Amino acid sequence: MRSSPIKCFALAVFLAAGFLIAGTAGCSKEEPASQPVVRKIAPKPGAGAVPQKPAEIAEKKPAASAGYDPAGKRDPFVPFLKGEPRQRLKEELATLPPLQRYDLGELKFVGVIWEKKGVRALVEDAEGKGYSVFVGSRIGRAGGVVTRITEKEIVVREEFTGVRGEKLHRENVLQLTTAGGK
Repeated sequence: MRSSPIKCFALAVFLAAGFLIAGTAGCSKEEPASQPVVRKIAPKPGAGAVPQKPAEIAEKKPAASAGYDPAGKRDPFVPFLKGEPRQRLKEELATLPPLQRYDLGELKFVGVIWEKKGVRALVEDAEGKGYSVFVGSRIGRAGGVVTRITEKEIVVREEFTGVRGEKLHRENVLQLTTAGGK
C-alpha cells in the first residue's frame, strides 16, 4: 500500500498553507517599541548632600527589624565534642609504659616462653624492641588486658564505653608471626 505522489503533494501543500495562515494570524497587532534606556551617572555620595545637624541625626532612629537573638541558644560553630589539644595527649602518652603507647595492630607476637610460674609471650613493637607479657598485663592504647596466651595467639580483652553509655568488651587476637612473616 503505497501512497500516490499526488496525495503526498496535496498533503504537503495543505500543511504549508496551514503554517502560513497560523504564522500570519498573530502578527496583526504589534506592541509599540519600548523607549530606550538612558543611563545617567549617579552623583557621588556626599557631593550634593546637605550636612545634617547633630540634633537631626539623634532624632532619626533605626527601623525596628526582626533580628536573631542568640541568647540561650547553642553556637552552631562550636563542635559537639571538645577534644583535648594534641600537646596534652603527647605528654600523657610519654608517661605510659611502653606497651601501652602502641595500638595492638602495631605490635607483633613473636614467641612464647613456658616457665614453671606460667606462660610468657614475647611481643615486638614497630621499632624492633621486644617485651614480655603475661596473663593480666596491660597492652595497647585502649587499655587492653592479656586474658590468655597459647602457643599460637595472645587474646587481649579491651573494655570501652558504647554510644549509649554501656560498657562493652572486645577480644582482639594477636597471631604468632612465623619466620615467613605470617
